[in-house]
Amino acid sequence: MTESHTPSGPQQRPHSGPRLETIVTNLRCNQNCVYCNRRAESDDLAAIAPANLRAAIVRALASGCEEIRLTGGEPTLRRDLVALIAFARASGALRVSLETNATQIDAARASELAAAGLTSARVNLVGGDAQVDAVTQDPGGYARTLLGIRALLAAGIQLEILCALTRSTCALVAEMPAALMAAVGDVGRPQAIEARVPTDAPDPTELLDYPAAAEVLKALDAACRTQAIPLRLAPDSGPPPCIFPPRRGLPHLYKLSPGRRRQQRHQHVAACASCLVADRCSGLADAYLQHFPVPELQPIVDEKARRRLSMLRPVPDQIAEELVMESLSADAAGQPLVDAIIRINFHCNQSCAFCFVSTHLPPATDAAIEAAIREAGARDARIVLSGGEPTLNARLLDWIRLSQSVSNRPVCLQTNAVRLDNAALCKDVVAAGVQQVFVSLHGATANVCDAVTDTPGTFVRTLRGLDNLYAEDVEVVLNFVLCETNQHEFPAFVRLVAERWPKALANYSFVAASTDLVPKEKRLIPKYTDMLPFLDEGLRLAAELAVRVVGFESMCGMPLCLIPEQFDRNQLQLTAIPDGMGDGEFVKSAECLECSYNARCYGLRQGYAELHGTAELRAIRQT
Repeated sequence: MTESHTPSGPQQRPHSGPRLETIVTNLRCNQNCVYCNRRAESDDLAAIAPANLRAAIVRALASGCEEIRLTGGEPTLRRDLVALIAFARASGALRVSLETNATQIDAARASELAAAGLTSARVNLVGGDAQVDAVTQDPGGYARTLLGIRALLAAGIQLEILCALTRSTCALVAEMPAALMAAVGDVGRPQAIEARVPTDAPDPTELLDYPAAAEVLKALDAACRTQAIPLRLAPDSGPPPCIFPPRRGLPHLYKLSPGRRRQQRHQHVAACASCLVADRCSGLADAYLQHFPVPELQPIVDEKARRRLSMLRPVPDQIAEELVMESLSADAAGQPLVDAIIRINFHCNQSCAFCFVSTHLPPATDAAIEAAIREAGARDARIVLSGGEPTLNARLLDWIRLSQSVSNRPVCLQTNAVRLDNAALCKDVVAAGVQQVFVSLHGATANVCDAVTDTPGTFVRTLRGLDNLYAEDVEVVLNFVLCETNQHEFPAFVRLVAERWPKALANYSFVAASTDLVPKEKRLIPKYTDMLPFLDEGLRLAAELAVRVVGFESMCGMPLCLIPEQFDRNQLQLTAIPDGMGDGEFVKSAECLECSYNARCYGLRQGYAELHGTAELRAIRQT
């Protein structure tokens, strides 16, 4: 492995998520749910005339909308519903979804809806037996809803369940997941259950305060887990995550995207001042505060909790975004080589604050992982199996073997080596085809390293894992990410490498403030010039002890103009950075335009520049 083979951070790519427009088809409904304030006894027939609805669909699509959602009242009361769906698809809608109670849908109508282009349905269901009929005031409605759900699934239409938590439903909802799967499990399953806690209702006594709603959510979440149905909270619904006690919350219910627009008619309260997610949480609804006092809140002050609550975009999109990352390398001949870093899972057995991976994500499907590996091999990229922590994946050896079979390049594993303290697993990994291992080791002592990883006891396990790897015929690179907590130990890290694994490469990296998951704080991301004395001392020691230090060319390295003077830049195998690689993530100063290394240096990450500016950069002019 050459120094420019260092796996690096993600490329920040511009992303415009799918846009959705909701169109109300009518306000009449054949049910009269005790909590619903949208239903009307009659409609304004001019407003819901077919021509007006088609015009609304055309306007939405012209504005860039990709999904049309038809809602009511109850849309299935319209005789022209199939025609509206077909019109939306013919006009360019990529997806059409339907919100319904499904009581008017049988097998024949579900087939018509699917043939017209309906892609998904969201069905209202608040319980698991006929007691639901008292809530909907529709005798027999519960049974008809289950039949409608079954018909939609059988027609191949994706389906979600909408569940309102109110006084009348709170005792019913926990039984719903099991009853639902018993009724339809042989034809399919819902993709998710979306819970909502209303803040307005015809009868205000139907409303739940947030502490009561939190208890219902806990019970519903436990019931959903037994049926393997994901539960989430509607994006515009409370309660906020701080209603739950620390470490006993339900972070997976929330999608608190960075930069998320605050909801109107909401307000922050005193407890929000110290909360780490106040920048993306709207607080409490004004409508809620009209009925209830401010509840006891537990502000999010733990970094792990903030990370678990942060969702950059919808889960499937985020998985697809992070599954494969690319990094520029060079082969043994110094020719450009792309590393395909494939995350075979996202969860990890350590918790480094500077990790830019969404470690709270579920893994990609096996099919998606296999396709990513085969595609990387087909384009002659170097395959780097990563995570999270890839040794937690039950199919790790399968993915290594597949990578080895489709690639002419050495297969690399990116790991913290904690689980490789098991010598048998280590041997299996190497025997499966791994030839290079990139191991995270962020300190030279247990106190410092375990503080960085926030996982006491793993430092000694990583050392044993490295000992096992070093005993095998495999290249080992040890990666040390410099931050304020460990920067003083970089020289000791170099000495540890020299004494314990003298043939290994020592790679240094800097914190990559490349996603909102990484806190942009000076305590975590010191200035390069403040870290240089420790880096310089470590490099001098490495020269004395014959330890090869790499990482200067990486996106997680440092601007080439800041490399300590005693290091010979001519040793670097620098390749020109392809157009587009790093776009949107890195910035340069006017000095960079005059620098001889401009085309081969990334510059500064935007997150770093926001903290410290660009004054450290200077032009290097080669004669």
